Amino acid sequence: MDTPRNSPDEARKETMLFAQLIEILAQNAVMMLGGMPDRHGRQRPPDLNSAEMMIEMLSVLQKRTKGNLSKDEEKMLSGALYQLQTAFAEIASKSGDFSKARKATEAAEAADEEEHEDPAPPPNRQAPPPTPSQPAQGGKPLSSEQTSERKVKFTKKYD
Repeated sequence: MDTPRNSPDEARKETMLFAQLIEILAQNAVMMLGGMPDRHGRQRPPDLNSAEMMIEMLSVLQKRTKGNLSKDEEKMLSGALYQLQTAFAEIASKSGDFSKARKATEAAEAADEEEHEDPAPPPNRQAPPPTPSQPAQGGKPLSSEQTSERKVKFTKKYD
């Protein structure tokens, strides 16, 4: 007897396989960034072009699957991309390839901002969302924790 395509078991299996796909691409990118030794235990020098290609593959996967992933799958993919883009920017910067470092930093920042954007208000909503100076609907002002955005600052280290 065949199991229906959308059964819970099938969904779990697909999520597990999707996670493995992300992990394989991410591990390859880390290896290309020099973050893993080869099978003989030797440290590999970074290969920025290959690492960039692996990161771009994950980025295309994210774009092509948008709207078709569960929240956990989206979070997994965007988290892996963010970490890889950040690591790529750092390694590219250390190697002196500042244009690639800048591009990766901008991509990581854009992904981080997109992930933390609030959904658009319903079309028939009249009032704008409360600001720190404006009380929330319950009459209490919003705390600074509720109004602050999570931002990551990138710094360059010069050795």
